[in-house]
Amino acid sequence: MKNLVIMLLLCPILAFAQKDWHITTTNNTITCVPKDLPSNKEFKIIFYKIDLGSMDKKAWITQHAKDQQPALGQTTKSWKIKSEKQGEWSASNEYKPTSGGKLAIGYETGTLSNGDPYVYQLFSSPDLGILIKYGLKVNKLKPYAEKELMALQLPGLVATTPPAPSKPDAPTTTTSTSAPEEVSTNSDGLVSASVFKNMSAKKCRQYVWKHIRTQPNQGVKPAAIETVLVDIGYSVTLGTVTTNTYLLLKDGTVYTDCETPIQDLNVKMSKQLEGPDYKKHSKWSHWKKERGQYYIQNPKNQQWEVLDDVEKALPGKKGERLNDTFWTFSGSQMYGSYKGYYKLMPDGRFEIYSSSIRGGDMGDLGTYVGVVNESDKTGSSGTTVVSSTDVGGGVTNKKNDGNKNTGTYYIDGYSIEFKHDNGWVHRELFHFPAGHKRKYIQIAHKVYWIKDYD
Repeated sequence: MKNLVIMLLLCPILAFAQKDWHITTTNNTITCVPKDLPSNKEFKIIFYKIDLGSMDKKAWITQHAKDQQPALGQTTKSWKIKSEKQGEWSASNEYKPTSGGKLAIGYETGTLSNGDPYVYQLFSSPDLGILIKYGLKVNKLKPYAEKELMALQLPGLVATTPPAPSKPDAPTTTTSTSAPEEVSTNSDGLVSASVFKNMSAKKCRQYVWKHIRTQPNQGVKPAAIETVLVDIGYSVTLGTVTTNTYLLLKDGTVYTDCETPIQDLNVKMSKQLEGPDYKKHSKWSHWKKERGQYYIQNPKNQQWEVLDDVEKALPGKKGERLNDTFWTFSGSQMYGSYKGYYKLMPDGRFEIYSSSIRGGDMGDLGTYVGVVNESDKTGSSGTTVVSSTDVGGGVTNKKNDGNKNTGTYYIDGYSIEFKHDNGWVHRELFHFPAGHKRKYIQIAHKVYWIKDYD
């Protein structure tokens, strides 16, 4: 029963997971390349067991990624080290091989059923279509590779434990407390940085959102904008498209990771609440342009870094109507899978659809839990299935709330306003990534694209 439920919910057809891949085992590593990979593209995954020694996984993967890189090529960005579920860690970057061009690279740790740690390393062309097509297939491949790794001895050269850092990063702990109801404020009506930093993460987000937004179209004016750029990539760990929108202002400052409608952005408030005094990682910095190339200054080390692989973010025309269905997808073994779309119609109406699947074993209890949620113009439904060797069952809840997924939309520059049929009204960041011929759109912090566009 348990295996049946897993197959129905997550479809990991393990017996055929390898049929789409060329798989070789050499030097105690398992290398997988898609069989239908275009000859001018790169996508390769290498699995190997590791010996952590006395290091934790965060310290190991941080050091390992940096130690492996000199033989591969110069990185173009800072390494992104992220904590994943179940105590795993990932590292990602891009680099320029000695042969030319550019490749995306990622590492993620894992744990075999016998407790042994392993890592998989991914190389890919920085091509969105390639990353989506093959990245979403990794989930089905990993169980097969893990089974094969179980039969291997500890690797020799490739995964030898790197020297331990002289002083590993110590974990930091932030106390999460709510800000008191009555607190002193500065001349702009903001709480002090110390009070802000003692708020819970949720309250911080709410406080920032409330204060950095103006009334509609009372924020940044077009005359103040130098340009708007967007960096579209792919997260191997999350199995999803990522985006970073850069707002370059003519005063020489740049706002990174913009998720607010630009004409609704209160620059003065944002520079305070999302600047270095309030935030550990400031979203504000400076830009310059040399020989037609934009650079931004790293707030930490003050070094200038080229804005590479970015494209212009184009605003929509005021009152513009679209006539397409724009999808988004994600899927990973850690986070489950998600798909959804915005259907934007020429009469100014919209429809939203979303579906998510999550599931996993509950440790030593031997029980599998799977959850499927779906929501569209007809309403919402959620199904939870519990299965073990002794018992199996599930429950489904339905809501007649389809009016939250329909309504009217209005595009105006870098904003899109949604008026849902249930009364909810909200404005989100909107633009067209210029390099994708109006087949891609960004809404808030997500990229959506026409499904059959490659």
